[in-house]
Parts: sequence; structure tokens; C-alpha cells
Amino acid sequence: MVARRFWVSLQQVIRSILIVLFPLAFITLFAWATAGSTYGTTSDPMRAAVWLWLGAHLTPFNITSNEITGYLSFLPLGAALLPLLTMRIGFRRVVLILENKKLSRAYFILAYLFCYLILGLTASNSQVSVDWFRGLLILMILLLIATTTFRFEPLVKLPYQMFLIMLGVAGLVFTFSLLANFSIAKNLTIVIHPGILGGVLLFFLQILYLPNLYIATLSYVVGSGFSLGSATDLNPFVFDLREIPAIPVLAALPAGKYPWIIILTFMVLAYAVINLGGINKLEIDDKSKQQLILRFVVISVFGSGVIAFLSSGSLISANMNPVGVNPLLISAVVLSHLVIAFLIIQFAPKIFNKKDKQSRLDS
Repeated sequence: MVARRFWVSLQQVIRSILIVLFPLAFITLFAWATAGSTYGTTSDPMRAAVWLWLGAHLTPFNITSNEITGYLSFLPLGAALLPLLTMRIGFRRVVLILENKKLSRAYFILAYLFCYLILGLTASNSQVSVDWFRGLLILMILLLIATTTFRFEPLVKLPYQMFLIMLGVAGLVFTFSLLANFSIAKNLTIVIHPGILGGVLLFFLQILYLPNLYIATLSYVVGSGFSLGSATDLNPFVFDLREIPAIPVLAALPAGKYPWIIILTFMVLAYAVINLGGINKLEIDDKSKQQLILRFVVISVFGSGVIAFLSSGSLISANMNPVGVNPLLISAVVLSHLVIAFLIIQFAPKIFNKKDKQSRLDS
């Protein structure tokens, strides 16, 4: 029985992996063939396809070669959508066969971890190796997301929807900035001169990095800012920037200090006031309210830190480390807004009631 369950799960896991891996193998083989390489074998592009598959799972790499030594962990969040989709489809098929959701989840996760370890060990060599600790941690997060059916309660659904609205506003800010500096993006593309195939791949790579860029923009407009390499700091009040990669989409980077944009930090305050106010209006006992408030605070602060952690990292060289949002800074900004909102909700009504009573006595 155990062997049958594992075999059924393994079949669906292999199918889920190949759905992503085959197109990547085609792309790497085509790129290798058109590059006119005079050395190497077809195992090189196949290994590169596995690296891309691992990268789509946000797996960090340790890179050591004669030219460069570094750590690659700044990976596109958008690339994780396809593995998540194939994981969910494969998991549903396992549930249909085994007819037990808990057992299906356990066997599917074990089978996926087994295949992940095999592919990671196979693709590793003296030059590129997987950071197993962070890689397995992120993979478990992805597997739990893919194999869990989320039924949002109203008190959880509202914060999630408001976060998406804030992320959408950050996306608009980023888009307007890119349009305003479109000539710079065009010049960078001309300088890179990627060619037809390289241009298509560069375009899709930038699309996959958009979630990372939107999260960095959101962090910028709320005041916590982001980094783009060693000893750099970009926020509305500080502009400390060194060298940047020649990537066209980075033309949207701020060109200086913009203190006025900090006004958008009131989005976080509105998020806190609306949600805490909704909890405060519930007709339940004080202990239950305190538990809901604590849960909301933990989800908001810890969730913002996890999102920042997943969307940031290192871009190979020491000069490009760190890149992205600092999890501690954005968590501190969110927590400070939650505290301010809590104080407003607790003391504002008392102050207004006191003034109202005083005005009545005077009259």
C-alpha cells in the first residue's frame, strides 16, 4: 500500500517536473546550437535546463569559476508561478487516485523532494552548486502553498485584498517611472545588443522579475526603501547608488531623492486602521478580540518579512549584494503603522467623546 501510494505520487511529480523542464531544455539546446559553440557537449545545455528549473523554484546557487565567485539568490518570483501551477495540478490528480487529501499531500511532498534532490545533485558540479538549506526551505514553502486549499475568512481576506491593492499602486508608480525614462531603457537595450533570441529571452526575464520590482517599489514608497548592491540605499529621503546592471527595466530607478512620495505610506496606515477597526467592531468578548488582533499583527509583520526575503537576495558578485528589500526594515515599518493605528482606534474616540461632553457642559 505504501509503495503504491508513493509510486502514484512519484508519477504525478515526474509529470509536473517534465511539463516545466522540457520547454527549458528546448530553449537551452536551441540557444546552445545558435551560439555556435566549438566546445562542450549536449550535456551542458541539459544541465543549464536543470539549473533554470531549480531557479524557477527560487533555489539559490553558489557559483565558483576562474572568472567570478559569488552567490545567486535574487531570483524572479514570477518564474515560480509555473512550478506552483504544475504542482497543484499534479497534487489534485494524486488526491483523485488516493482519495485521501492528507496522505496525498504527504506522499506528493516526499516524492517532489526526492526528485528535487536528484536533479539538484545531478546538476551540481565544481562550478555551480545548490544552497541546500535555503533551497529546501523555499521549496517546502512552495509545496505547502501548492498543496493547500486556501479558504480565506473575511478577517484574512480583507488584508490580502488590501495588500494586492497596495502592490497594484506600487506597480503603477513603477510603470509611470519606466515610461518617463523610456529613452534610457531603449538606450540600454541598444548597448546590450542581445540579438533576436537574446532579446526575446531578456524581455521574458524582465517580465518574470516584475513581482520583485513591484515589491521593491512598494517598500520604497512606504519608506523602508531597498538596496541595489553593497553600501547602497534608496528610499524617499536617501539616494545612495553605485553601479547598476545594464538591464533596461532598471531605467525606472529613482534619479534622486523624492520625499513627497512618502505620502503613499498612508496606504499602510489605512490598511492597519481599516482592519483593526473591523476587528474592534466585532461583537465578541475582549479575549477573542485580543487574539484576532495578535493574529492580524503577526500575519502582517511576519508576512511582509517573508515576502521581502523571497523577493531579495544576492546577484552573484559581492558588489551586488544585497539586492532588494530588507525584511527587518519593512517589518519594522509595518509594525510601526500597526501600533499607530491601534493607538488611534483606542484613544481617538475617548478624546472626541471628552470634547463633546465638555462642549455640552459649556453650552
